[in-house]
Amino acid sequence: MILTLAIGILLSTAHDNHAETPTQHIPTALRCGTPHVLQALDAAAALGPEHLRLKLVQYRRTAQHSLLTPSGHFRVHYDTEGRHAVAPTDDDNNSIPDYIDLAATVLDSIWVLEVEQLGYNPPPSDNGLGGGDEYDVYVVDIEGGYYGFTHPAATTATTASYIRIDNDFTDPGYQQTRGLDALRVTIAHEFHHAIQFGYYAPGAGNWWQESTSTWMEEVAYPHIDDYLQYLTHFLSFPQRALNSGPYGSYHTYGSAIFSHFLDQRYGRELNRLIWEELGQHQGVHLDHFDRVLRQVEPGGLGVAMGEFAVWNYFTDDRYQSAYYAEGNKYPTVPTRDLTVAAEAVVRDTSLVDATGSVYLRLQPQLRPGGVDLFVDANQGVWRRHLLLVGPDSVSVQLVSEPTVRITSWDQFDEIVLVATSAERTGSAYQHFLAAQFDPNLTDPDQPAALATLLKPNYPNPFRLGHHPHTRLAFDLAFPSRETRLALFTASGALVWEQDLGERAARENHAVLWDGRNLAGNFVASGIYHLLLEADGTAAKRTIAVLRD
Repeated sequence: MILTLAIGILLSTAHDNHAETPTQHIPTALRCGTPHVLQALDAAAALGPEHLRLKLVQYRRTAQHSLLTPSGHFRVHYDTEGRHAVAPTDDDNNSIPDYIDLAATVLDSIWVLEVEQLGYNPPPSDNGLGGGDEYDVYVVDIEGGYYGFTHPAATTATTASYIRIDNDFTDPGYQQTRGLDALRVTIAHEFHHAIQFGYYAPGAGNWWQESTSTWMEEVAYPHIDDYLQYLTHFLSFPQRALNSGPYGSYHTYGSAIFSHFLDQRYGRELNRLIWEELGQHQGVHLDHFDRVLRQVEPGGLGVAMGEFAVWNYFTDDRYQSAYYAEGNKYPTVPTRDLTVAAEAVVRDTSLVDATGSVYLRLQPQLRPGGVDLFVDANQGVWRRHLLLVGPDSVSVQLVSEPTVRITSWDQFDEIVLVATSAERTGSAYQHFLAAQFDPNLTDPDQPAALATLLKPNYPNPFRLGHHPHTRLAFDLAFPSRETRLALFTASGALVWEQDLGERAARENHAVLWDGRNLAGNFVASGIYHLLLEADGTAAKRTIAVLRD
């Protein structure tokens, strides 16, 4: 299987042409070669008749062997000698290399998943071009740092195709995922391209093609997590449009996080319904996404994008279990941090593309008072959410008014305004924010004076096996930069401790204890002493633990 000069040049020089930022050092990652095949086909189609030979952009190689998979859905073409040969290992002595046996098994399982279970249409037939009506997969030595390719048979709106995958996935370039795991995720990814080409094949749909194919890897093999290598390329640039990026840019692979969001927020079938809608309209305009989303979200794409931006905040050390299932593994989105001082107004102007977002963050740093936020409600269509992140809780509030007042802000670690452009096309929409800090904006309902004390835990006594945890609550009369809870036996031996960091002066701080010691084992029945330390001030209380 050899590509003509037109494709050869494009593949050898392909890279992400979008200028990120010169100071942003984001690691490169291997990619699917399908976008560059589509790009080459588009380029070849534009050539004049004098370049007819170059317009014959691909032809299928003749392999030394072919194998029908047990399901009969696939024909696998492979060599046992020469450059493209697979390893000869044949532990089951069936005269078929083990690598090909595994490829056949994976292919059949992926057909079951994507076609039979998830309900996608099978890929269009090539009418016997590879020796039969089965879908053709060629196992070859792939050069140039790609996992695999799905080759369309034509440049029409829908088309048959065939797949190329590597013969061992052991070259040095395969770093994130290698060997048999790379074989698995590549088949899941490339076969989804083959399916997509039956709905809408042109390269104009490249971002969604790569988003859903990369997402499908995780659906098929959730333990491999190959998609994680691309997320930095998306989350590091939240201001960019969801569907931005040239052919095969890393941003398009990172947009798989959007497919994960749709899956986890609205249901797995939504990605398929979008493909069906694109196939019906033969286009990838975001209007089509909006129509499908309105079946599950009355506010459509604009509301979904606002919520998507909120989900993208709670990753890595900001992780909250209410959002992405694997959000603790994701990188963080950058924030625009605003520093406010009393009596001064701080202004920010951010430029955001359609469907992009900006994260404007204030950090109270235990200063008493509050803040007024002002936004310009006349500059485009926006979805805004206010994130109030405390040491023990998170509140997400939709902002529908141009002014927001936050009193007693020192109860929060950070206050984040997430502004998302609800436009579907266009770039550089201006978002305006003004913030004014006022040290006198305290909560009028807050008691005039507080004492630093430990409150009775609940439940008490704490009965292990009956209660999942007990709640350790306390009040602080003053802000504390170093706060610690510790539990000791009656004889003074340390049982458990937790460093709580900075805490504001307020009532009802709370920590949950599950009855385990520092080694992770449940403690014995008995009376224990709980100690609160807050910037040198201490409070004590005893608690009872019962074990059956």
